[in-house]
Amino acid sequence: MNGFNTYWIIAGIILIVLILYIIKQVKLEREIALKDTTLESLEEKLKKHKLVGGRHKRTNKKNPPIV
Repeated sequence: MNGFNTYWIIAGIILIVLILYIIKQVKLEREIALKDTTLESLEEKLKKHKLVGGRHKRTNKKNPPIV
């Protein structure tokens, strides 16, 4: 009878650890999804300031680039 109780305790602990792991993975997935959207918006802002792609930020004052 004692071995049967130990089996249920071990099964319960494994189940709790599994549930905590799944919750952690879901939170991590949401955090990564949020980072993806912020990266896209940051890239748009950087393009507006000409830091990514195109010309360098410093330009000829007499001939500014057309935005």
